[in-house]
Amino acid sequence: MFMNLSLNKWQQDWDSGETGKAIFNILPKVTLTPASWSRESNLFATGHGPFPSYLYTFWLHSDICTCGEKGDPLHYATSCHMTLSYHFTKPSAENTQLLWKSVLSNKLSRIKLSKLISFLTEDENLIKQPPNATSSSDSEPVSLLHQGLRLMD
Repeated sequence: MFMNLSLNKWQQDWDSGETGKAIFNILPKVTLTPASWSRESNLFATGHGPFPSYLYTFWLHSDICTCGEKGDPLHYATSCHMTLSYHFTKPSAENTQLLWKSVLSNKLSRIKLSKLISFLTEDENLIKQPPNATSSSDSEPVSLLHQGLRLMD
C-alpha cells in the first residue's frame, strides 16, 4: 500500500513538474524499473551533452553549430553535414517525440546514437563556435554562472 501511494505521488509530481519535460515526453509513466539507457542515450535525450545548445547556457560556446544551425541533439542526429554518417530520418515537428521514443527503444539505434555522441565528444572543435559567435537567439542565456561572469567583467 505504501508503495502504491509513493508511486502515485511520484506520478503526480512528474505530471505537474516544470523540469524534465524532454524525458517526460519519452517516459510519461514513472516506474521502479530503470530505463535501459546508456550514458550517451541519457545525454541525447536530455540534451545535456556535448551540444552547443547546452554549453551555451554556461557561456562556454555559441549555441550555433559551425554549419550555421542551432547545435541541439536533433540537429546533429538528423541534419548536420558533419554527422551525416550518424543521421536518422528527420521527423516533422509533430513527430519529433516519436523519433526520440523509437531511437531510444531500439538497440541498433542506441548503438548508432552512442557513436554519434562519441564523435561529438572526441571532435568537438569541428562542431562548436567560440562563445563570442552569434547565437541563435537575441537574448543571452540565463544562468547563475552567467550572472557571475557578467559581474566579473
